[in-house]
Amino acid sequence: MGLIQFPVKSMLGEERERLVLDERGVAGDRLWALRHEDGKLGSGKNSRRFRRTPGMLEYTAVYEGDEGGGDPVVTTPDGETLRPGDPRFGELFGAGVELAREDEVSHQDAGAVSLVGTASLRALGELLGDSDPVDVRRLRKNIVVGADEPWVEEDWVGREIAFDGGLRLRVVERIERCVMTTQAQRGLPADNRILKTLTASRGMCIGVYADVVTPGTLALGAEVTVR
Repeated sequence: MGLIQFPVKSMLGEERERLVLDERGVAGDRLWALRHEDGKLGSGKNSRRFRRTPGMLEYTAVYEGDEGGGDPVVTTPDGETLRPGDPRFGELFGAGVELAREDEVSHQDAGAVSLVGTASLRALGELLGDSDPVDVRRLRKNIVVGADEPWVEEDWVGREIAFDGGLRLRVVERIERCVMTTQAQRGLPADNRILKTLTASRGMCIGVYADVVTPGTLALGAEVTVR
């Protein structure tokens, strides 16, 4: 199992030993975003809500608190650290850009929690002709669960996943991927094969979105039951 929290939308996140999940999703996940003067959020793509903002995947954002709370700390490619309110966000990403906390407009794309199985990562690597599983950093999932069968998590749509400690999620839909999967990020080169392969063989989808039915804390190694 792997657990990953992304404090700032479209920046690199942090692997954690536990995640707290509430009604919104992973606590603190994508709670912050770069906001342009026109209100659009910094992203790897252009849309009604988002503006493509190159270079964001070279920055890492983490929370300093043990449970992933407080304000995020952003580390630049040069190793500098930035916090909300720092004017250097405007210098680095464009005049008027600031690091903003979510208000009435959600920073999430479409779902509360994202999940993928380890067998699906291996299967996508095989489709790409690689000997190793595709690096989950390209897919930006919150939860990676152990699975023996590729794409099995797609069969969980409409079902609930129960974890040790009482946390329950309801799987709601497959996740359609975008150009974010292909872009270079710190430690990974650009790779246009990812989206082309998903488009040709998987309807552009890998992994699933889930809603939180019963909030709780998820720890590495937790037992998983699908109902």
